[in-house]
Amino acid sequence: MISADEYVAVNLRLWWRAPATRRNHWLLGVALVLLAASVVAQLLGRAPDGSFAWSSPVLLAVGLAYGAARPLLVMRLLRRTYLGSAAMQVPIDYELTEAALCGHSKLGHFEVPWTSLRRAVWVRPSWLLLYPAEAACYYLDLRCLPAATTPAAVAALLTEHRVPQAEA
Repeated sequence: MISADEYVAVNLRLWWRAPATRRNHWLLGVALVLLAASVVAQLLGRAPDGSFAWSSPVLLAVGLAYGAARPLLVMRLLRRTYLGSAAMQVPIDYELTEAALCGHSKLGHFEVPWTSLRRAVWVRPSWLLLYPAEAACYYLDLRCLPAATTPAAVAALLTEHRVPQAEA
């Protein structure tokens, strides 16, 4: 079972590394630099009547506040998502067979053939996320593998079944 804190940490790490997140940070950074340049230009070249357009400094402050608060908002959303999911809060026993990923919990039993997995993401050192769909995954706690099973053996099984693997 993944705890709320681990769920937030793992997913926040994935969020930081997502191309869309990086692109949004670059766009926000460029916009803030342009706004800062506008404020400096206004301060250096004040109009003779002493007027000052407050829109640029206000927008700059809002942009800086948004940039600082965005990770906190994402963390809050992730925690709320975890708390709203009954399945996330129930321990699942996984079995890795030659044919499928099998899961058992008090909510039921499932089998996902290896060929149905779209990808696997290694979140070192403790987690392997197995994605049967783009927006959902199984969280396999690598610390709970049986003594005879190593992460390298799991990686070999994924490779054998041609499941694309990535590091996060």
